[in-house]
Amino acid sequence: MMARTKKVTITLPAELLESMKSHTDNVSGYLTDLAERAERRRSLRAELDSYQGEFGAFTDEEMAEARALLHGAEETGRAA
Repeated sequence: MMARTKKVTITLPAELLESMKSHTDNVSGYLTDLAERAERRRSLRAELDSYQGEFGAFTDEEMAEARALLHGAEETGRAA
């Protein structure tokens, strides 16, 4: 099923538009992908903030475990 869309007009710096066009021939799809990712990050941040508000801040150990799961074991030695 195709997502419902709505046509809008946006203004971008010319250099940015040209850079995007060098990576894709579908600027609308490119911008949609970026916006969807930003919305997922915003939603995840709100969920994490809500969780920490209820259960307390994540410990250093929990953060290290999350980094290892997200980025692999090589990230576990990095400073928080």
